[in-house]
Amino acid sequence: MKVRAVKGIILKDLREIRREKMALFWILIFPLMWITLLGGIWGHSSPISVDVGVVYSSENSSFTAEDVVKVMGNVTVDNVHVFKVKRYPNESSGMEAVRSGRVDVLLVFPGGFGRNVSSGLQGKVYAYFDRSDPQNYQITSGAIKSFLSSFEGEMTEKRLNVTLGYMEAYLPRNVTVEDFEKYLVGLADPLEFEEREVKGESPSPIEFYITSFIGIQFLFATMLMIGSGTLEEIEHGTLRRIASSPATAWDFLAGKMLSTFIVITGSILIGIAYAKLVFGHTVFPGPLGWLMVFLASLFSMSLGLAIAMGTRSIRATNALVNLLSMPLLFLAGIVIPESVLPGWARPIANYFPLGRALKDLRLLELYHRPPVELLPDLAFLGLATLMTLLLAVILYGWRVKRLD
Repeated sequence: MKVRAVKGIILKDLREIRREKMALFWILIFPLMWITLLGGIWGHSSPISVDVGVVYSSENSSFTAEDVVKVMGNVTVDNVHVFKVKRYPNESSGMEAVRSGRVDVLLVFPGGFGRNVSSGLQGKVYAYFDRSDPQNYQITSGAIKSFLSSFEGEMTEKRLNVTLGYMEAYLPRNVTVEDFEKYLVGLADPLEFEEREVKGESPSPIEFYITSFIGIQFLFATMLMIGSGTLEEIEHGTLRRIASSPATAWDFLAGKMLSTFIVITGSILIGIAYAKLVFGHTVFPGPLGWLMVFLASLFSMSLGLAIAMGTRSIRATNALVNLLSMPLLFLAGIVIPESVLPGWARPIANYFPLGRALKDLRLLELYHRPPVELLPDLAFLGLATLMTLLLAVILYGWRVKRLD
C-alpha cells in the first residue's frame, strides 16, 4: 500500500465534497437541523400543566369543595401552576368540555360533599377522563391521583388530631394519648410508603439527542457515502485508471474509507460544538468512546461497501441503504430510547452491532459505566466489524477483477 496514493485519494475526496450538495446536507446541514429541532422541542424538561374542569355547589359548611379547588389552583412546580382550574355550572357542560378537549379532566363534587367531610364522613369525588390519548391520560390521571392522595393524607392527620383531642378526657389512666394515637394512625394508614432518592446519573435530554445524532452519522451517512461514492468512481472510470497506475485499487479503497471517516468525524464535531454553543450541554467522547465510534463507522462502511458491490448500481444501493437504515434508526434504539421499544424489537437494539455500539457509548459517556464492563461488547463489535469488512473486501476484490 502506497501512502502517497492513499493521501492523494483522501485529499481528492475532501476537495470534491464541497461540490456534492447531498453530502454537504448530511455532514453539515443535517447535524445543525437535527440538534436544533430535537433540542428545542424536547431538550429541556418543564413541569406539566393540566386543564381541570370542576363542578360543585356552594355550601355553608366549615370545609367545602371550593376549599379543595382553591388548594388545587395554588399548586405550583418551578413557579408554574400545575392545575389550570375552570368551573362549570353542571356535569353535562363539564363532560362536553372533556369530549371537545377544552379540559383534560372533569372533577365532580356531589352535593353534600362539604357537609360530609366536615362531619367526619366520607366525601366522594368523581373524575371523568378522555382516554383516547393514552399518554395524556396517564399524565393527567397521575397528577390528579397524586394531588388527591396528598390531600387525603392531610385530611386524615387533621381528623386524628381532632379525635384524639376529644378522647383524651375519657381514656383510662393506664392508656396514654400517644399509645392510642399509634393504633388510630395504623387504622387510618396501615401502610406507610416513604420515597427516598438515590442520586444516579441523569443526563439531560439534549445529551441523549447528541448521541442519537452520532448514531445517525455512523449508521446512515457513513454507509451511504462509502457505497455511492465507490460506485461513482467506478462509473466515472477513476478506479480503472488507478488500477492501471502505480497505485492499486486497494490504495483507493483505503483512501476512500479514511476520507469518509474524516468527513463523518468532522460532522460529529460540528454537532457537538453546536450543541454546546446553543444549549450549553454537549457530549464529547473519551478515547474509548471514539474507539466505539471508529469501529461502528468501519462496520457501517463495510456494510455499505458490501451492498454497493453486490448491487453494482448507485440507485439500487441508495434504495437498499435507505430501506435498511431507516427502520434501524428506531428499532436499534438510535433515535428513541430502548425502554420504549416493544419486546420483539429490543434484541435488535442489543445485538445489532450499531445499536449495541450506540447503547454502550451512552452507558460510557452519559451514565459513566466503568469501561471494563463494556469490554465484552467492544470485542463483539470488533469481531462483527472484522467479519463484515472481510465480506466487503472479498466483494470489492471480485468487482475490481471484472474491471480488467
